[in-house]
Amino acid sequence: MESFLSEDEGLFSEDPLDVVEHVLEAENLQFDRTERGDVAFTLTGGWRDFGLCFTWRPDVDCLQVSLSLDMRAPPSLRAQVYELLSGVNARASLGLFEMREDGEILFRFGTPLLPGEYPGLGQTAGMIDVAMEAADRFFPAFDFLVRCGKPPAEALAACMFETVGVA
Repeated sequence: MESFLSEDEGLFSEDPLDVVEHVLEAENLQFDRTERGDVAFTLTGGWRDFGLCFTWRPDVDCLQVSLSLDMRAPPSLRAQVYELLSGVNARASLGLFEMREDGEILFRFGTPLLPGEYPGLGQTAGMIDVAMEAADRFFPAFDFLVRCGKPPAEALAACMFETVGVA
């Protein structure tokens, strides 16, 4: 059977995470492969450094990026965090924020691929951009709620301003 490979596909092995490594190497970013084989790295955002992790989900042919806000909600605030998650996720254009059982708050975004397909370099870089933009936009809302004790509606309103014009 004849194979038709794009320029991007010809560069990598059968592991779609090799594309992620290639993008990170091109940007001179340090990364590690976890015990599970995921690609983990750190990027500096507008508010803090964020830990990101790319995972390949072969069961659903999906490349997924997760970004940790490095923030855990205490049990006493989790109901309010769920309320804030609802408001934030309604406003996030791509991906979603979630809270794990231990209270960790993170952002997740996945790109489904056809069986045997690989993500492109630009597509992979775009996934990183989506995660960082979401973190930079909504981190203050979670920080206001978890660290400062603001109610969910007030925390969300604080990050919903839109800048108009040029300063």
